Amino acid sequence: MEMHRRSKAPPNNEIDNNNTNSSGSTKRNGSGSSVRSKHHSRPGNPYTAASQTTTTDIVLFRSIQILLAIAVCWFLSLIISVDSPASNGDALRGSGSAPITTVLDPKDIADARDQITKVREEFYTRYGGKSEALAMLNRGLRTFENEKAAKNMDSVRFTADRYLRSIVRYEEKQSSSALQQAEFIMAFGGYSVTVGRGNHFEQSYPFVMEKVLAPILALPPFGVKLVVRNSAIGGIPSFPYGWCLPNFLGEDADAVSWDYGMNEGNGAAGLESYVRQALMMPKSPPLFILLDMKRPRLDLLQKYVNLGFLPDPVALGGRDSVNKKLLQLPETNKPPGLQKWDEWGAPKGSPGQSPWHPKKMEHELMGWMMAMHMIDAVEAALNVMEEDPNWREIILQQNPSLGGKLPSPKTDVEKTGAVSILHGAPSNDDSSKWSMNRVSCRTSFLPNMFGNFNSIIQSGVTKDEDDMLQSRDDSLFNGGWVMDVGKVERETKVKVQKYGGLGYIDMKTALYGIPSSGTLKLWLPYELSATNPVQSTGDVLAEKYFNSVVLCEVNEKRGDKECNMLSDLAFEVGNVAVAKAGVTQIKGVASYLKKDICIRLDIPNDAKLSTKGSDFGLPVDITVTGSDVSRENGACSISHVIWEHNAG
Repeated sequence: MEMHRRSKAPPNNEIDNNNTNSSGSTKRNGSGSSVRSKHHSRPGNPYTAASQTTTTDIVLFRSIQILLAIAVCWFLSLIISVDSPASNGDALRGSGSAPITTVLDPKDIADARDQITKVREEFYTRYGGKSEALAMLNRGLRTFENEKAAKNMDSVRFTADRYLRSIVRYEEKQSSSALQQAEFIMAFGGYSVTVGRGNHFEQSYPFVMEKVLAPILALPPFGVKLVVRNSAIGGIPSFPYGWCLPNFLGEDADAVSWDYGMNEGNGAAGLESYVRQALMMPKSPPLFILLDMKRPRLDLLQKYVNLGFLPDPVALGGRDSVNKKLLQLPETNKPPGLQKWDEWGAPKGSPGQSPWHPKKMEHELMGWMMAMHMIDAVEAALNVMEEDPNWREIILQQNPSLGGKLPSPKTDVEKTGAVSILHGAPSNDDSSKWSMNRVSCRTSFLPNMFGNFNSIIQSGVTKDEDDMLQSRDDSLFNGGWVMDVGKVERETKVKVQKYGGLGYIDMKTALYGIPSSGTLKLWLPYELSATNPVQSTGDVLAEKYFNSVVLCEVNEKRGDKECNMLSDLAFEVGNVAVAKAGVTQIKGVASYLKKDICIRLDIPNDAKLSTKGSDFGLPVDITVTGSDVSRENGACSISHVIWEHNAG
C-alpha cells in the first residue's frame, strides 16, 4: 500500500495545448513536425526579424515560455521530494535538510474518519446504545495521565505517536528491509485467561481486538499492518516469564501485556518486576497493558506514569464493567454484544470451561473495549497528520527511549533474594536512579520466538523424536535428561486434542532428570561483546562478565516427595562447584500456587569463562544428587535458564 500519494500531472491535452517545440512551433493534435508540414507559411520563431507578429505576440509567447519553465521546475521538484532517497529517515536526519511535507489526500482523511465513526457506531449498537456503551467502557478500561505532561500530550496522544513512529521507522529502513509496509506489533503475555481457555484460541480477546482495529490502521494515510501475538501460556506466573519477554513476545513488540486476575494475589510486587523488565525491551517504554483492575496494581502503574517511565499504560477489565441489569433482561432484549453471555466458544466439555475463565462474549467485550481505546489513538494520529505537515520531523526529534534508566522500586524488593536481576541496582552517586544489567533467557516453554533452549545444551540429553504427548519410557532417563511434559500438562493437552486442538499453541515442556540421567551440561553465551568485550589475556574470570544465573523448574504441583532444587541438585559454574550457600531460593515473585519455582546461583570467585570459536560463555553443569528423586515422585526439571550479565 502506498504510504503517500503523489500529486498528479495535468491531463495530456492540457499540457499539449500550451507546449512549444524547440523552434517555437505550437503542438496541436500531434507532433511539431506534422504541424509544420501543414503550415509552411508560419515562421519557425516568432522572435526572428522575418516575423510578421506584433510586439503583443512576442510578449505573449515570452510569458508563456516563462510560465511553462516555472511549471516544469515545480513539477520536477515535487517528483524529487516524493521519490528521491531524501524521503527516507537518513536524509531527514541530515544536517541542514528541510523537513519533508506530504500533501494528504482529503479523501483519505475523510474515508478514515468515516470508518472510525462506523466502528464506533457498531460498538454502541453492540452494547446498548451510546450512553450505555460509553459508561461500560469507562468502567472497564482505565487510562493513566501524568499531570506534569504537556497539555497536548495525554496518554492517547502518546499512543498516537507510536503509530506515527512505526510509519517513520518503516520509511527509515525501507531500502534495507523486507517489510512491505509499516507494522505495529502488540504482543500479549499472560496465562489461561489470555489464552482463551474454554474457547477457541482465535476467540481470545487479543484477536477480537485485532479484527476491529487492523482494518482501520491499514487504511490510507496510515497503511500500517497490525501484528497481534498471543503468547500467553496456561497456568504460569509472571516470572520467570518476565525475564524472557523477548523470547515470548519478540524484541520488536510495541505493546506488551500481562494478566493478573487469578494466580498472583492482590499485591503489586510482581507487576513492578514485570514492568521493569518490559522497560528494558528495545522499544522502551512499550505500551503496557494490564488485564486486571486491582487497586494496588493500578496505583503502581500511576506511580510509574507520574515518574515519566510509562506514558500510556492501560488497565483492562471484563465482566465487572457490564451493567448487571442488562444481563438480567430476556435474551432477545439484551444488546447483541451481551446475548449468549453464558455460552462458551468451544464445544461443550472442552478443557478450561471453568467459572474463572471468561466465556466467548466476555472475550468479545474485552477485545472491543481495547479496540475502542486504540481507535481513539488512531483518530489522534489523524489529527496530527492533518494539522502538521512536518509531523515526521517532530517524530524524528522525539527520543522516547529511557536509555536503560529506572526509578527506585516502589515495592519491597529485598525479600525476593534476587534484587539485581529483578529490579536492577542504584547508581553509586544517586540512590534514586537505578539501572539494570542485560538479562538473557533460554526457555523450553512454547510459544518461543527467540532463543531456542537447545542452543545452550552441550551434552547430557537423551535424543527422543517421539510426539511430546506420548508417555516416555523410564529407560530414556538412564544416561540423559529428557525433554518431556508433566503429567497434568500431558493429560490436558490430550483432552484438547479430542476437540481438534482448539488452535492453542502453548505448551510447558522441560528437561527432566533423575540420578541416573547424569550431568546436564549447558553453555551460556556472553551477549555483551559489542559494548563490553571480553579482555582475553589468558584465563578469564567469570564474575567480571556474569553476575548471576537463575534456573527455574516447570510450574506444576506433584506432591511432597518431588525434586527439591535446593537440596537434590548439585551445580558447577565456570567449572567450579557452587557451594550450598551460593544457591538461594527466589521468594515470592517466581511462585505458582504458593510454590517458589526458581533458584539463583552465585558466580564462584574462581569460576572461568570458556570459548566456542571466537565467542565467550559460561559453562553450567547440573546433576541430580538426591537419591530419592524418581519419575514417580517427581523428577527434577529445568524449563528456564536466565543469566544476568555484568556490564563492568
